[in-house]
Amino acid sequence: MPAEATIRVRYAETDTMGIVYYANYLIYMEVARVEYLRQRGCPMAEVDRKIHMPVVDASCHYVKPARLDDLLRVRAHVSKRKRASFTFSYEITHAETGELIATGETRHACWDPESQKMIAIPDWLKHVMSEDVPDAV
Repeated sequence: MPAEATIRVRYAETDTMGIVYYANYLIYMEVARVEYLRQRGCPMAEVDRKIHMPVVDASCHYVKPARLDDLLRVRAHVSKRKRASFTFSYEITHAETGELIATGETRHACWDPESQKMIAIPDWLKHVMSEDVPDAV
């Protein structure tokens, strides 16, 4: 089940044409990703003490521009899980019209802050994602 975040486009997030600057979509995706974890009982501050989840790949497909003061709905869910990495997929829509604004993905690795090494996805995190991808490869 996807998590959802609602974001109002602020002036600082736009370019001189009043359109959301392209890199800010990745920030919107991060907001939804953090909300995904929070809704499953894992606030990011707690997660960060146990594991780091660096983004190792990111993509965004821009469909329609978002503009200053638009209300956006950002949905996030885990779409793929492997032994030591997982992928979040995102959909950004205009909250009032439902129009598709952008889609994207981020792939994450698992990093143990204590050993300073990459590790397999911990069992507790697999459990958090199990609703989205129960039969991970």
